[in-house]
This record gives sequence, C-alpha cells and structure tokens, in this order.
Amino acid sequence: MPAPPPAAPSRFDAVLLDLDGTLVDSLADLRTALNETLAREGLPPAGAAAMRAMVGDGAVALLRRALRASGGDPGRAPALLPAFLAVYEPLAAAGTPLFPGAAAAVRDLRTAGYALAIVTNKPARATGLILDAVGLAPLIDTVVGGDTLPERKPDPAPLREALRRLGVAPGRAVMVGDMHHDIAAARAAGTAAILARYGYGRPEDAEDADAVLDDIGGLRAMIGALPAGRAPVS
Repeated sequence: MPAPPPAAPSRFDAVLLDLDGTLVDSLADLRTALNETLAREGLPPAGAAAMRAMVGDGAVALLRRALRASGGDPGRAPALLPAFLAVYEPLAAAGTPLFPGAAAAVRDLRTAGYALAIVTNKPARATGLILDAVGLAPLIDTVVGGDTLPERKPDPAPLREALRRLGVAPGRAVMVGDMHHDIAAARAAGTAAILARYGYGRPEDAEDADAVLDDIGGLRAMIGALPAGRAPVS
C-alpha cells in the first residue's frame, strides 16, 4: 500500500473510483470471455453494441443478461460464473486499456494528496490484475471489488467499506463512476458524486450527480470545485 498522502488541499480527503468505463475500457476482454462461455452453452455470441448495454452490475448480472438475450436460461448465470471467470481472469488486461488521460489523472489526484480507492463491481482478483497491468496499482490505497462484500453497488456498503479502510468520513469523499449504480451508491453513502459521461452509462444516469465529467483530464479541477457531500439518503 502506498504511504499515507499529505492532507488534500480541498474540502475532500478521498476519491473513490469505479474501474470499468471510468478508468479502463474493458469491453473487448469481457466480450471475449462472455462469448466463449455462451459458445460452451451452444448459444450465439453477444455483439459489441449489445455488450455495452449488459455491463456494469457484476459478472453474474452480465451472464444473466447475455443468457436472456441469446435465448438461454438466465437462471444458469450463477452456475456459469466459475467457467466465465476461468476464461476472463487470465486475459483480464489483455485488451483492456486505460482511457486516454486516465493514468495522468490518477497521478494528479495522488500528487494533490487525496487517498484513493477503487470501488468496482468487478471481482477483486481481475481488478488487481488490471491495475497491475496498466500501472495504477502503486497509486491506489485500497480496492473493494464486487466479491469483497455480499453487497455490490448500488448498495452503499462497498463505498462505506472503502471509506472505513481509508479512515475518511463520507462527506469528505467523492465517488467517480460512469453508471447509475455509482451515483445511487454515492447518494446512499453520503459522498459527493461525479458521473463519467464518456463511459458505459446512459444520459439519464447523470440526473442525481453533483457534476458530469466528459474528459477525465479535468477530474482534479472538478473535484476542487465541488460542494461537500450530501447527507445520506434514507
């Protein structure tokens, strides 16, 4: 784990970052693993456009949506998860690049003194492989993956766990993600929320965000201009 950073020069102390669709473009590798899993079930592959609409809520949800779309049994998703992960994890970083400017943006946040966490619905092992491959692992203080807790985003529990590990109060943190569940989890946890509009989400996902980010290079400046986090919703 990196050494504790100096105090951040803003009203926030920590930034919680989603991974897929926020820092990295993982669609190609996910689609490769998904389509191999579907082929073993005798089902047709998922196209690129359909794949984009399926991601974001974890591997089981991805499998369930793909099975439904391909004419399979969505109830098979939990049973297929080990086979999917066995294909996906070895290639998790093979064709998963950082979005342009993402590495510099994370380094900029680190230099500014923010504590940094990855909070993702992707399994923790695959998350670690990707962070290592793209060179971000040394900059991140902690990772909460989709299998770290029983709950996943939009439940606020993963954000609260990251904040507990960082020792930061919700009102002193910002969640940055590209989908509705990132914003909903932030609202429930009491953190500020930034929607990464360049990711995999929909336009309406921005409705309850504090700010909308079109270029990750502007993230540090946007955080500096945000008001403090809202009170948690009931």
